[in-house]
Amino acid sequence: MKKITTLFLIMFLSGIYFFGNAQEKIPTTDKENFKGFYAGGVLSTNGWGGEIKYILNKRFTIKSSFETLNFSSDYSFNESDIDYNATFDYKTGGISLLGDFNYTRNLYVSAGILLNDFNPKITGHAASDLEYGDIIIPASKVGDFNFSIKPGMKVSPYAGLGFRAFFGEMKRVVFNTEVGMFYMGSPEIEIEATGLIAPTADPAHGQKETFENQLEQYKFYPVLKLNLAIKLF
Repeated sequence: MKKITTLFLIMFLSGIYFFGNAQEKIPTTDKENFKGFYAGGVLSTNGWGGEIKYILNKRFTIKSSFETLNFSSDYSFNESDIDYNATFDYKTGGISLLGDFNYTRNLYVSAGILLNDFNPKITGHAASDLEYGDIIIPASKVGDFNFSIKPGMKVSPYAGLGFRAFFGEMKRVVFNTEVGMFYMGSPEIEIEATGLIAPTADPAHGQKETFENQLEQYKFYPVLKLNLAIKLF
C-alpha cells in the first residue's frame, strides 16, 4: 500500500508539473500538430512494458500496450504444529486495446479491454515431521501444495481518467499519467495437494469454494500508470 501511495504521489506531482508547462509554454499556433504515431514505455501497477498509440485528432487516441510484472517471495508458516516453507509467485500484466477521449486539451477518459494475465501462485511443502504421540510421520509424507489464482474474466473491461502533456522543442514527446481499474470478475482458485494434505484439493471438502468466497470481493484491479512516448511520424 505504501508503494502504491508513493507512486500515486509521483504521478500527481508529475502531472501538476507538466500541466503547468503545457499551459505556459505550449504555443497556440497553426504549426501545432500532435496527430501521428507514437511509441514509448509504460510503468504501472499492472507491470511495465511498452505502448504504441495513434493520435487521430485533438479528441481521439487509440493505443495498445503490453505490461508484465512477476516477482517471488519465500516465507514460512506453521499450521497444526507443522512447519511449512512456501513461495509466493506474483504474476500480472496483459495486452490492452484502449481508446482515449480528450474532453479538454490535457484531460481525457480512457476505456477498452485487457487480455488479462493475472495469475498469482503459492507453492509449498512441509518442512517438519508430524508427531502424533509415539508416531512420527516424515515431512515428505505430509505433502506439498499448489494454489493458483486466475481472473474470472480473461478479457477484462477497463476504464480510467488521465492527463497528458506535450513537451520538447517540436512537441514530439508526450507524457501521460492515468488512474483507472479493470474488472476481472470473481477470482478463481485451483488447488493441488499431495500426501496427508491431499484432502485440501478434494472438491468434496469444499476448500476451493471457501477460498473463492473469501476472494470474491476482489473483482476490480486498480491501475496507476505512467507513460512517456515519442512521435515517430
